[in-house]
Amino acid sequence: MAITMKSEYAIRLMMLLGMNDRRVSAHDLVEMCKERLPLGFAQKILAELAKNGILKVFKGCNGGYELARPLESITVYDIVSTVDNPSDMIRCFIDVGNADTSAEACTVNAIWGTITKKMEETLKSITLKNLIEDYKARCNV
Repeated sequence: MAITMKSEYAIRLMMLLGMNDRRVSAHDLVEMCKERLPLGFAQKILAELAKNGILKVFKGCNGGYELARPLESITVYDIVSTVDNPSDMIRCFIDVGNADTSAEACTVNAIWGTITKKMEETLKSITLKNLIEDYKARCNV
């Protein structure tokens, strides 16, 4: 699973939404974010999260975004896999079906497969609620 800046920003935006517990516009989310995030990029990320059912979108003058599910049911994996392709982390450069493939190559591929699986398991075990609780504890909020 590729963890890109897009994933990082998606997690931050989701944390901000979860901590506010109300409808928030993309513009306000960008303003709340301590790191400057381009509004267009934030809107694209939020649209992807909404399309995947993680957020609800409200249009109009009182429009904005809200969480579509409770904090404890949204995992980091849900967020990251929405904005980045999980299969992009490790690509196999070797055709394991090829008779000329060495045992070493197959072993290395197995290691990357194990690492990918463990990372996915970890991301699935961390909820948005966990992240917000950790943030509040670290920042004395």
